[in-house]
Amino acid sequence: MVAEEPHVGVIARIEAYVSRNINPAHLFRAAFDRIATLERTFSSYRDDSEVRRVEQLAWREPISISAQLSTVLGHALAVASASGGAFDPTVGSMTRLLHRNGTLQAPRDMAAMAAARSLTGWQAVEHNASAQTVFLRRRGVQLDFGGIAKGYIADEALRVLEQAGVARAMVSIAGDIATGEPPPAQTGWRVGLDAVGTRGEIERHLLLRNQAVSTSGSRERFYEIDERRCSHILNRSEDSCADASLAVSVVAPTGMEADALATALLAMGREKNSDLLKGRPGVRAYWARAVATTISAGRASDAPP
Repeated sequence: MVAEEPHVGVIARIEAYVSRNINPAHLFRAAFDRIATLERTFSSYRDDSEVRRVEQLAWREPISISAQLSTVLGHALAVASASGGAFDPTVGSMTRLLHRNGTLQAPRDMAAMAAARSLTGWQAVEHNASAQTVFLRRRGVQLDFGGIAKGYIADEALRVLEQAGVARAMVSIAGDIATGEPPPAQTGWRVGLDAVGTRGEIERHLLLRNQAVSTSGSRERFYEIDERRCSHILNRSEDSCADASLAVSVVAPTGMEADALATALLAMGREKNSDLLKGRPGVRAYWARAVATTISAGRASDAPP
């Protein structure tokens, strides 16, 4: 059975093999409700989100946060450290300047972007995982979990299904997919990677079982600076313009890990990712580049390409 609903700005899709003793409408409702709850937690644009509450209060003193925010924040900071800051959950001041009126647009004022950049830096976040608290060492820090939260949300929706006794399921939230046990008589869920080029033209197929895949790319989410096409994922260059022709898909044990690593790799660039994947069992990455009207695809694992 398949169900879809709009969440986190995209269509969330659930596929599941449901036994006769389980009400599918109740099952899907529980999973989508979990997605909606987590959207309220992680949104950078909702005034009532937990992220906004942290920004407003946590620069004064450490404040308590939910278990889900603590989990994602802890993982985000670990990936930020491992990637040398290429992945940074404190870029909210910059991403909110780029997203005006609900659309991604080139910065109108580079001085404003420079001021926003001065408020970033993952080291400004003090997270106590055991106490579930967070403290922002600098006032004005704004958080952005866009590069990790959808993967975690897909994991959690899948967990709702599994707790209800439905093991054969897949949750897809745009480019973030979490899978459980495969469909009957299959070895895995067949997932097509469609990251560059014309939408619908599959570049590679994967078989996933109790794994997740996340794709970071900029086919439709980019802006232009001086005739250069820049990815919606910011990098650490002076103007933050990451190559919008690149895309990367990461397979990992969880959606949260896959999402964060894909974001970090795209921000780092293909030539600088060799160390990030080392010591991560079950993780592999696939790169693709749009070149004019053609596509080149390749794989990057623990070794540099």
